Amino acid sequence: MTNGLRIKVHLTPGARGDIEQLNQRALKHPHGKDEALLEATIVMLHRLNGRRHPTKPLDYNPHFADLSDCDTTYVGADAYEKPPLRIVSRDIRPEQPHGITRREIVAIGARRDSEVYRIAGQRLGRPFGFTLDQLAAQRQPTAGQDRTPRAGRGVDQPLSTESDLAFD
Repeated sequence: MTNGLRIKVHLTPGARGDIEQLNQRALKHPHGKDEALLEATIVMLHRLNGRRHPTKPLDYNPHFADLSDCDTTYVGADAYEKPPLRIVSRDIRPEQPHGITRREIVAIGARRDSEVYRIAGQRLGRPFGFTLDQLAAQRQPTAGQDRTPRAGRGVDQPLSTESDLAFD
């Protein structure tokens, strides 16, 4: 999918917070599993930067927000255990033909109970039970009607869009 493309990783504020939480746990338990997971996460973020693409595309699952435009990467520090962390990212293509693809890191979190996928959906402002195509169709202006889905959100809180995400 991204073979031959130049890719630059960008951490969202939420992903930066996820790394800070990993760091705080590693500081409390130096030379333990938490420190090893932090180191493995940093190594994987470096691998995601550039041309390598060790990710798996996500499929639509009606039990979660639609993350079918995202990928997941497994992170673990012990080769004999199932990797306990996931990195959820999405590639944003450049507008110029030979530009750099931005790999946006949405969330870094636990595999346990699909926690990281719930967090990623929330951070992207996506409600459960709607595909990306359905959301796009509902965002189309319809004769003065506001058809933006607001499932699980406050009435005055609009859905986030890509342009709402801030990067440093």
